[in-house]
Amino acid sequence: MKNKYSLPLYGLIIGLIWSSCTTTTQIDVLQPAAFSVPGNIERIVTIDRSKPSKGFLNFLEGVVTGEGLGQDKRGRENALRGVTDALTRTPRFEVRSSAVELTGSKSGDRMIEPLPWSEVRMIADQYDVDAVLAIEKYDTDQSSSTRSRQVTRKKDGQEYTETVYDSKIDMRVHIGWRLYDTDRQVIIDEFEVTEGGNDSATGSSEEEALRRLTNQSDMARDISFEAGTLYGMRIAPVWVSVNRQFYTKAKGSDKEPMQRAARYAKANQWESAAEIWRELIEKGRDAKTAGKAAHNMAVASERAGHLDSALDWANKAYLEFGNKSSREYGRQLQWRIEDAKRVEEQMK
Repeated sequence: MKNKYSLPLYGLIIGLIWSSCTTTTQIDVLQPAAFSVPGNIERIVTIDRSKPSKGFLNFLEGVVTGEGLGQDKRGRENALRGVTDALTRTPRFEVRSSAVELTGSKSGDRMIEPLPWSEVRMIADQYDVDAVLAIEKYDTDQSSSTRSRQVTRKKDGQEYTETVYDSKIDMRVHIGWRLYDTDRQVIIDEFEVTEGGNDSATGSSEEEALRRLTNQSDMARDISFEAGTLYGMRIAPVWVSVNRQFYTKAKGSDKEPMQRAARYAKANQWESAAEIWRELIEKGRDAKTAGKAAHNMAVASERAGHLDSALDWANKAYLEFGNKSSREYGRQLQWRIEDAKRVEEQMK
C-alpha cells in the first residue's frame, strides 16, 4: 500500500530535511519606516500627555475593573521606554527622554486637542530638539474567564475523573501618539493603535488557575513596551536582525569542502568560505551541490552588503541549478533592495 502524506505533513518533512542540511546566520538590516519624516527633524524628545485628568474617579474605575494600582501610569512609562528603545537603534534621530507629564482626557481613553504651539516650543527649547513626540492617549481593558472540565487520570492501574479549571485573560492597550514639528508648526503624525495579548493557565481550583495567570500589571507593561517599540519603528529606520539559512552538507567528493566552508562561515570567515563555494560552482561536479554553493554565495554577499550581487547569486542557484529554496530567498532579497531605496530616501 502506498503511503500518502497530507500537504501540511509533507511540508513539515521537507522543512525538516531543509533544516538538517543547513544552519542559520543573523544579518543586521536597516528596516525602513512607514513614512519619511522631514529632513529638518534630527532630535526628538518624548513626553507623556495622557495622564487622566479626573484623578480619584479614575482610581475608582481601576478598582472596579481589576486594574492594579498605578497600572496605567507604569504602562505609559513603558510605552515611552519602548519608543525610546526603538529610536536608539536608528541612525536617523537622536532621542531624548523627559519627565514632562501633562493631563489628557478625563480618563485618558481618547485624544484631545493638540498641544498649543507655544507649549510645544517651550518644551522643544528646554530639551534642545526639533520635534516633540507625545503619548496623548493611554487606556487598558482586560477580561478574564474560568471554566471547569473533567479529565480522566490513572493511578495504581485505576482510572478516575478529576475536575480541573482553565482560566484565560485577554488584555488590550489603546495608545495614541502625536509627533509635533516645532519649527514648521506641523503635526507630522497622529496615530492611534490597539495592541493586545493573552495568557491561559490550568489549576485544580478556580483560584489556583487565576493565580497562575500572568500578572495584569506585568502584561500591561510588556504590551505597552511593545507598542512603543512598534511606533518607534513606524517613524524611523531601525536596525533589526534577520535570520538566513545556508547549506552545510553535500555528498560524495563535495562533502568535505562543503563542511570546511561551513566551518569558515561559522567562524565568521566568510571570504574563505566563499572561495570554497566558488570552486564548487566552477567545478560543477554535481548540480545540486552547485545550487547549494550558489545559495550560500548569495548569503555571503548579503552579509557583505552587496544586495544586487546577492540577488544574482540567488537567481543563479534557482534558475541554473534548480535550488528551490533560493527562489523564495530571491524574493526576500528583492524586497530588501526596495527597502534599501526607501531607507536611503528616509535618511536624507
